[in-house]
Amino acid sequence: MLNLKKTAVAVLALGSSAAFAGTMGPVCTAGNVTVPCERNAWEFGIYALYLKAHYNNDFSWVAATTVAPAGLPSTTTFVDTDMDAGWGFRLEAAYHFLTGNDLNLNWTHFSHDSDETFLVGADTVFFDPLAGAGTYTFDADPRWDAVNLEFGQHVDFGEFKNIRFHGGVQYARIRTNTTITGVDTTGVAFLGSAYQTARFNGFGPRAGADMSFDWGNGIGIYAKPAAAVLVGRTKFSGIDTLSTATGLSVYGDRDTIVPEVEAKLGITYTYAMAQGDLMLDAGWMWVNYFNALDGAATISVPVGATTVTGSVPGESDFGVSGPYIGLKWIGSVV
Repeated sequence: MLNLKKTAVAVLALGSSAAFAGTMGPVCTAGNVTVPCERNAWEFGIYALYLKAHYNNDFSWVAATTVAPAGLPSTTTFVDTDMDAGWGFRLEAAYHFLTGNDLNLNWTHFSHDSDETFLVGADTVFFDPLAGAGTYTFDADPRWDAVNLEFGQHVDFGEFKNIRFHGGVQYARIRTNTTITGVDTTGVAFLGSAYQTARFNGFGPRAGADMSFDWGNGIGIYAKPAAAVLVGRTKFSGIDTLSTATGLSVYGDRDTIVPEVEAKLGITYTYAMAQGDLMLDAGWMWVNYFNALDGAATISVPVGATTVTGSVPGESDFGVSGPYIGLKWIGSVV
């Protein structure tokens, strides 16, 4: 009898354990992937941008070499040509049609002048080679225009998440003017100048995804990556009267393919009105064009008892980054 009870208890314990192990947890239900109902609407937006231009390689430094006495090593200091931030704008217009489709045309413009001043002593070689000791000003004027034509498709992933997939084309125009001017230690005599302009114009396909998460009460957050491949022409030209009395002219141009990447992170607030929706949009943007600009650096090479002055080519990315804020209106049309 005792053995029978022990057997029954063991069977019950085993059955309870098996039942517990086989119990399923909460069942996840896949969200619906849908497109919006058919709608016709217009969209207009205007943005203020506060951007800073970025360069690398030969465009990001100016060099000053302190010449040491004979037998001691000289020291070269590379000074970052740190650009100041400035204002730009973005304008856009779009037409929404069918089930979540849109055709969007937008234009982004940025242009800002930035300068740095350097004091150069008699024992320092600035902007190889130096015309003389004094005060030198490095001035850069970047300009960027980008026009995008996008065909988009809005897709809802459940109640809170949505993605706007888009593809289209971009036309980009980039130009950077750089000038170095110098005056002597008295601040009177002009020592010369070096001027150079580098530009790129390109056109090509572009694609991206605008990913949004709606918190409710009109508030949403988003991430918007995109990329383009542009085919175009890069060219540069300039003249340097710091290095030679007669001036040294430089020029070059070539066909090139420039990849472009960009991203935006931001937050929106949408206010529903009788005549449409008004959206406040703020965030941060990053844009970079790889090896878009060419240029030339002046060098001096000792040849026997004389010094030969010439140029070597260089290249640089062009990028911008900074915050933005804007308003957008989306209104239905009959």
